[in-house]
Amino acid sequence: MGQGRHKAENITRRQAEVMQEISRFFSIYGKMPTMQQLANTFGIAAPSIYDILQELVSKGYLKRIEKGSTKPYVINKTVEPEALVTVQIPLLGEIPGGVPVEEFEDQSGDETVAVDKALTTNGAVFALRVDGNSMIGVGIETGDIVIIRHQPIAADGDIVAADINNEVTLKRLVNRPDRIALEAENPEVKPIELTCYDSFRIIGKMVGILKQGVNVNGREQFT
Repeated sequence: MGQGRHKAENITRRQAEVMQEISRFFSIYGKMPTMQQLANTFGIAAPSIYDILQELVSKGYLKRIEKGSTKPYVINKTVEPEALVTVQIPLLGEIPGGVPVEEFEDQSGDETVAVDKALTTNGAVFALRVDGNSMIGVGIETGDIVIIRHQPIAADGDIVAADINNEVTLKRLVNRPDRIALEAENPEVKPIELTCYDSFRIIGKMVGILKQGVNVNGREQFT
């Protein structure tokens, strides 16, 4: 179970730097970086990165998933960067379900969460609480809060909040040769194959995640 944000008091500076890079990479690409990508970023050998990841697992920052998976680790809790400048954004409800589509239009909501101001520089953002485990393969669990940037288009592979026949869902956008699909990160959940009979639009792209345990209305700060 995810445990929110934590000051990096029980890990080394290098471990904190690697954890922050993992969080940054996931926010941009919607997936975990490989050990080789981390090794290239920090200019150290892949075996050293492996040792750091093992320490992050033992200290609860990463969580190991099934053996042999192409995604062996997921984020369990995040490291709080120093001097974080935050802003409040609306928490609109739960996804999937529980969010009237019209609420996305006016970005209204009684609850708010505090996020890194940097997440708001490229457009309006809002938050949704996850209900379900269809994206558990990338570490998005029930109770987590995802940060969505409001935008009508997205690239192949982006994780998006989408309106399908007036129902909102969080899935990975996949452009197939003959159609668009929305794929889960859970082998038990079938992909949604869109047809010409479906009403479909992208509401926004996921740009961040707040792990379980986040408070609302500004009592804690997260990215």
